[in-house]
Amino acid sequence: MTESTPELAGIALPFIQAFLDRVRDLTTTASAPPLAQLAASWRARGLRPGDVVLLALPNGAELLAQVFAILAARGVPALVSPSAPTARQQALVEALPARALVTMRRPAPHAPDADRFTLGGAEVALFPETRPPAANPGEMVLLTSGTSGFASGCVFDLDALFRNASRHADAVGLRTGDTVLVNLPLYYSYSLVAQAFASMLRGADLVISGPPFQPAAYSRMLAEQGITVSALTPLLVRALLQQGSALPTQLRSLGVGGDVLSPEHVEQLLRQRPRGELYLTYGLSEAGPRVATLAAHAEPAHRFASVGLPLPGTQVSLVPRAPNGQKELLVSSDTLMKRRIGLVEGEKLHAWRGHRLLATGDIFDIDADGYLYFQGRLSDFLVRGSEKICMASVRRLATTLPGVLTARTQVVPGAEGDDYEMILTVADEGRPTEHVSEALSRLLRLAERPRRIQVVAADGATAALHK
Repeated sequence: MTESTPELAGIALPFIQAFLDRVRDLTTTASAPPLAQLAASWRARGLRPGDVVLLALPNGAELLAQVFAILAARGVPALVSPSAPTARQQALVEALPARALVTMRRPAPHAPDADRFTLGGAEVALFPETRPPAANPGEMVLLTSGTSGFASGCVFDLDALFRNASRHADAVGLRTGDTVLVNLPLYYSYSLVAQAFASMLRGADLVISGPPFQPAAYSRMLAEQGITVSALTPLLVRALLQQGSALPTQLRSLGVGGDVLSPEHVEQLLRQRPRGELYLTYGLSEAGPRVATLAAHAEPAHRFASVGLPLPGTQVSLVPRAPNGQKELLVSSDTLMKRRIGLVEGEKLHAWRGHRLLATGDIFDIDADGYLYFQGRLSDFLVRGSEKICMASVRRLATTLPGVLTARTQVVPGAEGDDYEMILTVADEGRPTEHVSEALSRLLRLAERPRRIQVVAADGATAALHK
């Protein structure tokens, strides 16, 4: 993209602006700044081609405007949870590395030489040009804090993300005239690519809400806003079914992703909406992000445990994981990430199995008709609610605390799926063990915290080995 060709991955900027103008933002009464104005401001402030900009903003049209403006200014946006602790944001800035951090009414990490200013409705910390740009113009970063570490991401060409969004839109029947609700966080790759980008490409209207999720309020919002397409995680579906809230008839399409929905809950949803469409989807950020989709409303009941068939252009295969004979899913597609960025940890260090061949870390079966059945995930990470948690990163963070010698994690069954507990071994230096637990909790987001933290004191012999 050049100054004389105002487009992003073949999409003209006026088309993108028209889409942003139609966005209904239920999180604020303020309007998002014009795309061209934001892009010009980024350039005037000295953003270089390929500079990564870390966006820690809540759901809203402002966030989408910043994403497209940074791309138009030839920067590289990366979205992160606005609730991430300040220390985590600083770690991401350093690991990627990011040239700028954008927050909302919240001080950026301490950096005395940063240029601080307001841009649109956000606060920006622009750091000095001490390192070359971490990426290239036309690229975007999807962070993968759950599967490859707290300070890592995947680099994509924007056109690959648009391609994935378009294929997903085809799979779920998204079309012009639809009104799509985004109520999951936009820093989720599903929300950004499969909902926001797909809506823009299909000419659908977008309504943006945000957490927290309340079943009754969600049902009212669907009716009041005329929503025809929505998506939830299995955790939110279970809350909805338990509450017994009826969904309005104009909701044509409901998608479920982020984890596996039980066949029993699939049946309940179909009974509740006998004329509605229900799509079960599977994906991962590294794949850009969607991999497979099941149109559950059009399938026999014995396939309700499946996540469907691979999207067009996506090939899948299984490889045994010794010694238990389980088989890991490998994915090949032209929408896969180009490379990783930042500090990569755990199994994902070894995810590539060949050219455009990615190991997912998930255990699957594939039936004779090609339908995919999720069986579980490798032990380095788990999904709790809709959050992926990397055990390797949790252990690493724990061992950065003063006095902590070792950190062990144990996956245990929880009320809403897998959960985990942690055992920390500390040097016996008289420090109260509850202080260690509190310190670790401050390093982790609420969704990442273990069910239980056990702190044990090392005996003298053990402590000596770590000195």
